Amino acid sequence: MGIISGIRRVAHAFGVGGGGNNSFEAAGHGRRLRGFNPSKNHVNVAIRAAGPTLVARARWLYENDGYAGNAVDEWTSQAVGDGIKPRPRFKGNKKAKAALLKLFLDWTDEADAEGNTDYFGLQEKVAREAYLTGECFVRLRNRRPGDMWTVPFQLQILPTEMLDMSFSAALPGGNFIVAGIEFNAIGARVAYHFWRYHPTDERPPNSANARDRVRVPATEVFHVFDGRQGGQIRGVPRVARVLVKIFGLEVYDDAEIERKKTAALFTAFLIGRGENPMRLDEDEDEDETPIAGMEPGAIIDLGDDKDVRFSSPAEVGGSYEAFQYRTILKICAGLGVPYSYVTGDMTKGNFSNVRTDIIRFRRRVSQWQNNTLIFQLCRAVWVAFVERAVMAGLVELPGYDENPTEYWACDHLPPRQEWIDPAKDIAAEKEAVKAGFKSRTQVIAERGYDREDLDDEIEEERADAKARPLPLVFDTDGTTPPAGASAAPPPANDDPADNEADPPEDLPNAA
Repeated sequence: MGIISGIRRVAHAFGVGGGGNNSFEAAGHGRRLRGFNPSKNHVNVAIRAAGPTLVARARWLYENDGYAGNAVDEWTSQAVGDGIKPRPRFKGNKKAKAALLKLFLDWTDEADAEGNTDYFGLQEKVAREAYLTGECFVRLRNRRPGDMWTVPFQLQILPTEMLDMSFSAALPGGNFIVAGIEFNAIGARVAYHFWRYHPTDERPPNSANARDRVRVPATEVFHVFDGRQGGQIRGVPRVARVLVKIFGLEVYDDAEIERKKTAALFTAFLIGRGENPMRLDEDEDEDETPIAGMEPGAIIDLGDDKDVRFSSPAEVGGSYEAFQYRTILKICAGLGVPYSYVTGDMTKGNFSNVRTDIIRFRRRVSQWQNNTLIFQLCRAVWVAFVERAVMAGLVELPGYDENPTEYWACDHLPPRQEWIDPAKDIAAEKEAVKAGFKSRTQVIAERGYDREDLDDEIEEERADAKARPLPLVFDTDGTTPPAGASAAPPPANDDPADNEADPPEDLPNAA
């Protein structure tokens, strides 16, 4: 009976048995799980209720907490770098491809509707905003041909606050609005209802329609966000999962600093009875004042003195750094950025551990690049660019009217990742190409370059080298010097006899 009653008590503690769930211990409601009652609402309902607060707190942490701010900037740097660049896939028309790419590069300088940066700078802002607040809106602004020198459209970044999360409504015809986004009867996005001006920013004077909403068709908006659940329509700040930890560590650090500052204010206390030998001035009033105020090194006069007791503030002990380290580790794991990147501390691991962490981090960044930023922004911008370039008559693309998808197909090359171990990594790439596991095109694309462009550049460089009387053959050239090119002169020798006895040898590969 004792064993059976013990089993019943344990089952009751976990909420198993009886009226509880007898299949899954984790679904119990006993003593150990009594306070674990998360909301069962859909993510969209949760975002609508908590989104504005999460965004405001995430922005505060970015501006005021070094770890959170550095994590956001490191993620942005890895995801965008100096820009994600397009490489059209269509074959057989190198002239049209070169013209299209040149036109695109010319357009990038005019891409920003605010005129503060170029297209690749906009990518940086979008990546930072999407990681920090969970989402970013990019509005496509069509321009008249005379407004720009290149393809007539620009991009305008709209932060998440521009789309009211609390705005929901039913519309005639079966459309409905949820969290500021308008859907049709089958659930496809139709439009976005943005505020005319930022709701918490200063508005133009005498603007009567400042609180109006503007309906923008979905075809003119690129919504960049990482939806982690099916049916999710708005983003969640990446920092949300560790926001409490970050703020708690910030408060803890502040409390420790204040404790140290307060302890430093008191050097000694004068105690006991009798005449005070440390009085500041013999002519002072009978009401004695402290020898020093509340400041570092202060000695506090507690009356007529005959004894001195020095302050001995309590030390926090050796647990402070260990607690900080473990807490920051959990924060870094939640943010998805390695500890060494967030803190700049390279002493917590050896080369192999750090290398493994960096490779894992790059894989995660690559996943986000391709599934979120490239798919939702870069590809959409390229299609919009090609369509408007053709409509404006700025480029000739044969067969575009019959099948434009050939010209829409485009690879987007993320920034080149620096070598972790250059000698080993390059040797491994060479062996993979020799074995047929990878192509030169793939290897070069992973470095952020286009293989055809690189081959053209090498060909041009070699042709130029042959036309010049260069004295040396470059190791990377692989060709012999042109006829008539002089070899490198031998080292100078002051002894004529030595020069006659040892004539200079020909250089390798010399003609």
